[in-house]
Amino acid sequence: MSNSLSFSKRMDFLSKDKQSNVILAIDPLYNTPNLFNHIVDLITKLGKYLCAIKLNFHIILPFSLNEIQKINDIAHDEKLQVIADIKLNDIPDTNKIAVQYLYSMGFDSIIVNPFIGKNSLKTTVDFAHSLGCGIISLIYMSHDDAHEGFGASIINSTEHKSNNRSNLFYKMFYQNSKESEVDGVVIGGNRLDILKEFSFKKKIPIYSPGLITQGGDIKSALDCGADFLIIGRAILNSNNPLLELKGIHTMIKGSIFK
Repeated sequence: MSNSLSFSKRMDFLSKDKQSNVILAIDPLYNTPNLFNHIVDLITKLGKYLCAIKLNFHIILPFSLNEIQKINDIAHDEKLQVIADIKLNDIPDTNKIAVQYLYSMGFDSIIVNPFIGKNSLKTTVDFAHSLGCGIISLIYMSHDDAHEGFGASIINSTEHKSNNRSNLFYKMFYQNSKESEVDGVVIGGNRLDILKEFSFKKKIPIYSPGLITQGGDIKSALDCGADFLIIGRAILNSNNPLLELKGIHTMIKGSIFK
């Protein structure tokens, strides 16, 4: 699909065309035998029922640039977008270089940690968009102790101490992400209270991991505002990944693609 369309529009088109908002998180274990062939096999067998795949940092590391390009080319042949989940978190100049390399490998979007600050996030987003690459911002993760960081309070200091105001990191991250015009935000599908908080805005697509294996319920996540479902282990570790994905696809198709 042409990158003349923004990443957000490409995702919207593919999800409607394939009647699926499922993103497969391809996160196999360390030292998985024949890793390259394993990933290619997953893409070609399951791609029909997906709109995108997500490759985590630990999956990108073992491969050469050429191998990553081949994986992404195969995914694109299956009408899939590819997300690099590296939670990019550095100074703008370094972020630009990382984005340039990942885009040259064929990635369509990159997950960034908004802890870098609004100006740095905006600079990274603008550069990525100039290439035709998307940026998804990490707002609230799905693991048990995510609240220690994303749910922590921050004091917004002013010149007058009496005017200091408290805010929560994830609220600030969302606002900064919105103002930076990111293509999506990550909010755990098992964080229903957080999903509900932002679902009414619906200006930024919500990408939700933490489903099934981490306790998140697909229907509840969708009802609370999730737009795209990131699912990995529940599919990959099942006895029959294709059958498991088909079941999820059937449920979603009947629920939101009518």
